[in-house]
Amino acid sequence: MRRPGPLLLEPVLLPKVWAADRLPRPWRDDFDAPPGIGEIWLASARGHVTKVARGEHAGMGLDQVIARWPEWVLGQADGGELPILVKLLSVGQWLSVQVHPDDQAARRLENEPWGKSEAWHVLAAEAGAEIIHGLAVGVDAAAVAKAVAGGRLPEVLARVPAKAGDTFHLPAGTVHATGPGLLILEIQQASDVTYRFYDWDRLGDDGRPRTLHQERALEVMRPSGPGRPAPRRALPAEGAERELLVSDEHFALARCRVRRAWLVERRPAVVRVLYVAQGRGRLSVPGGPWEEQELSPGQSWLIPAGLGRCQVSGGPEGLTLFECAAAPPAQDNPATRGD
Repeated sequence: MRRPGPLLLEPVLLPKVWAADRLPRPWRDDFDAPPGIGEIWLASARGHVTKVARGEHAGMGLDQVIARWPEWVLGQADGGELPILVKLLSVGQWLSVQVHPDDQAARRLENEPWGKSEAWHVLAAEAGAEIIHGLAVGVDAAAVAKAVAGGRLPEVLARVPAKAGDTFHLPAGTVHATGPGLLILEIQQASDVTYRFYDWDRLGDDGRPRTLHQERALEVMRPSGPGRPAPRRALPAEGAERELLVSDEHFALARCRVRRAWLVERRPAVVRVLYVAQGRGRLSVPGGPWEEQELSPGQSWLIPAGLGRCQVSGGPEGLTLFECAAAPPAQDNPATRGD
């Protein structure tokens, strides 16, 4: 079995207690999603592992692919794990108010390799949709602790309007929650360490209130807010209109509108995921032995770091995709570089 070229991944659909009744169209049709699906994991090698959907490596979990070709997939001589997770959130009720630890706290408190910084890009939003992004003006850690003790936490949180096209950066330590009426593309560190401050007095699937972790949430919280959408920055890309949406030390997220041929090239090479949001096109590897592939809405493609480059061609109506790149802290952010 030869080392892989671009890999089409099979999404994992997960029901959630807070999920919207149905995904909005066209996403409902893209994923053939039944009612009650709250999360769609597009690329993951931990927890709910995504599998290769077709081709020579069909049926292999992404973790298995990485275990067999670690340096080729990740671009790291010493192997390791896929450091990012990419998913969709379809939100019908408020998620719990929560906070995540940074890398150092995750290792100290949970013996986990990573904490969890994340970013949300709003794909669709109902009128009046909101998120919680940090704390209200003038609120510090002492005020949060007092509000938690008195059962008044919602009073000190910052509610921020969210509309389609907004992107929110949520570094580890940020108090946050998604509100109803939102469909979100999320990129995050591949960690599920979550400390719940408050869960809206909701019952879990077992009919009991879900566990809160208020003491540890207070410990890892970094007071900030109110938050606001992250500024975008145009990036050079011949054959495409490309915007950097979020640049974090652990990952980068860019939106690309391809109208003809766009050469996707990164130095230093890192593993990337391309999520096709709209339109159709083709994906190829110039000079490589792998067959050209058709792109269609809802697909997610893992681009191994060893490829270094690939080419995306848009159809007559154009093609919109999101580039989710792992960004090792010791290296330049690959999504900020020109092609």
